[in-house]
Amino acid sequence: MAAGVVSVLGAGVNAHAQTAIPAKGATRPAPERVPQEDPSVNVPEQSGCRVDARFSGLWPRADAVTFHPTTLEERTAFAKLIPALLAAAPERKDVPPELTNVAASVGFFLETWTTPRDTFWVLRERPDGYHGAGAYVIRTGEATNDVVQVPHPYFDIGTEDIGSSLFSCPPEGRAPRLFMTATAHRYKGTPGETPEDPEHPADVAHNPEHLFQSVTDLAARQLVSPRVVQLHGFGESKVQKGRTEKLAAVISDGTRRPGMWARKVAAPLEEALGPGVKLFPTGVQVLGGTQNAQARLLQAYPQARFLHLEMSSRTRKALVTPARLALLAQILFAPLED
Repeated sequence: MAAGVVSVLGAGVNAHAQTAIPAKGATRPAPERVPQEDPSVNVPEQSGCRVDARFSGLWPRADAVTFHPTTLEERTAFAKLIPALLAAAPERKDVPPELTNVAASVGFFLETWTTPRDTFWVLRERPDGYHGAGAYVIRTGEATNDVVQVPHPYFDIGTEDIGSSLFSCPPEGRAPRLFMTATAHRYKGTPGETPEDPEHPADVAHNPEHLFQSVTDLAARQLVSPRVVQLHGFGESKVQKGRTEKLAAVISDGTRRPGMWARKVAAPLEEALGPGVKLFPTGVQVLGGTQNAQARLLQAYPQARFLHLEMSSRTRKALVTPARLALLAQILFAPLED
């Protein structure tokens, strides 16, 4: 992690705090030049934006969560909350007071987070009742109808940082309206659960009955032509088996006929992330997200677009730098010209 960068998984240490002050009259050594991982890639200068440290609180310790399925009461409450919050967000920064009680009735806080750049409305579970229902952050004021989703925290390591950074530090004029994340490990929905089990109720990307799916549906109904980017990670040992070329990322819209958004970002992402970025299914036949619950849901909305971005562990590690994250955001949130 770059020095001085605040990560949502832990505060970074400022480089200056680690540097000993030289004795009076001593010659200060020249600063070490840290080369880019790929000097041929041009990345924008760091904007100085930082992810608010409170984002780390959206992900409780995995062992502090006792998962239970979404209740009818939660669906009913969120059917009121999400449309009302999305409708009010462009015009006001104070939470409509009547909605705080609605959230509380199903064990959620509805908070206002003010940062130097933004005011966010945050729906998160009460700490005394963590049950894997997800966390949802709405940007007030000017924003696009883009949505950032992190469905597999704890498991797809690093997607928490990448997702919260894309949401918090977007390009000028391209700030996403909504951030959504799961709050339980995908394989800890039932006692003794293993990845080989046929069902995983805490896996929001494959459980259409989860509140995460309900919020996706409500957002698709409320936002005009929404675009949903969903971040994933894959382990290279299994995927690379039998391959000569390193696979860095897979871009898909959850179908075997990729639409405009997936096709448009493929080449810029390869330029930004390096060789091994493939478009599903033309460039690679794996990790296409064709069984993804949100992808299937959004196919019912003709104006909605979905992007399933799978990243290798190497790619996720390379994205810890603010400059690379800024470039990724520029590519993902660039306007689409029909």
